[in-house]
Amino acid sequence: MENDLSLYDDSESIGTSSRTIKRDLQEIRKYLGISIDYSKANNGYYIPEDEDQQSDLERVLEPFDLLSSLYAENKLPGFVFPEKRQHKGTEHLYPLIHAIKRSCIVEILYAKFDDTAPQLRVVEPYGLKEYHGRWYLLAKEVHGRIEEAGEIKTWGLDRISHITISSDRFSRDRDVDVETEYQNCIGIYSDKDKPVEEIILSFPPMGGRYHVAHPLHESQEVILANDQEYRIRLQVRITYDFMMELLSQTQDVTVLAPQHLKNELIRIYEQAIQRTVGQNRG
Repeated sequence: MENDLSLYDDSESIGTSSRTIKRDLQEIRKYLGISIDYSKANNGYYIPEDEDQQSDLERVLEPFDLLSSLYAENKLPGFVFPEKRQHKGTEHLYPLIHAIKRSCIVEILYAKFDDTAPQLRVVEPYGLKEYHGRWYLLAKEVHGRIEEAGEIKTWGLDRISHITISSDRFSRDRDVDVETEYQNCIGIYSDKDKPVEEIILSFPPMGGRYHVAHPLHESQEVILANDQEYRIRLQVRITYDFMMELLSQTQDVTVLAPQHLKNELIRIYEQAIQRTVGQNRG
């Protein structure tokens, strides 16, 4: 603790006594729901949680650790250049993790893109998902529209202005497995009514090497790699987000299969050409 705190200018004003550490551990347990225990056998502290859950939690908190490191010294921002566009809503991560782990009902003030003012929504939180640097709450809405009853809906944390964690708890639906539901999709919409399909994409060498370093999906496998072409195979649902991903790489990507995906992209390209030609004539 003393070594880490030495990075900060006001480190002398921060206590590192045994009493202070014990108090901090109690507050972490109370407010974050994370137990930190001491092991006499190993002479150290540990979190008695499932290893996979701990890995997920570390991934969630990693950006905050990084930002703390970046701004620990005033000199660092001079040669480290983080993204200037700050994503909103990350302050809701801690309370939502608390609510999800304890199955607490949550009230949120939420504004859709087409709403002029936020509306109060009551939800049952099941998970959190990240996509392109933005965070989303996966939850069921209580007293929502009848046709959406029981469905997991996606709520952007950047559009939540206030959160209230209720003391009331809900019974988790055992038939809902959020991880499985989103396993075969890219993005924030599971579209579980759509089938999982084999997608084969071709890239020039530079684009292919990029996707080897940054896979589109966990199912990705390279089936061809040479000086002329990189070819990859995916097992995913063709969701809206997946289509947007392909369209963003129009300059490099060639869809080899399935045929109906190629046809849909041709239709989108033709409409774009017609709009462009129409504007030029106007």
